Amino acid sequence: MQIKHPSLENYNLNLEGLIGPENGVFHRGRITSQNEIKLPTYWENLVEETSISVHLTPIGAHQNIIVKRIMEGKVYLQAHGGMPIDCYYLLMGERKDIPDLKA
Repeated sequence: MQIKHPSLENYNLNLEGLIGPENGVFHRGRITSQNEIKLPTYWENLVEETSISVHLTPIGAHQNIIVKRIMEGKVYLQAHGGMPIDCYYLLMGERKDIPDLKA
């Protein structure tokens, strides 16, 4: 299924179905030697910012990574003692452009 891209004219987003109690959106990847995860541009108009959850899987060593804040289209991270960050991430949020699902 396709929907119109919420911020780019004449573009569409392909949707596939995840099963769950909400209309969710996810973004995943890996970050190395950085402390910011850039959110996809379409998240600003598609995802309720207060619903975003961040799941991190450190690679190679325990890094005590925390989420400092989510703002300006980025997730800002911090590792204990300034250690370089190397981790997989999974970001999830709820769509704000359509009504909530009924339980």
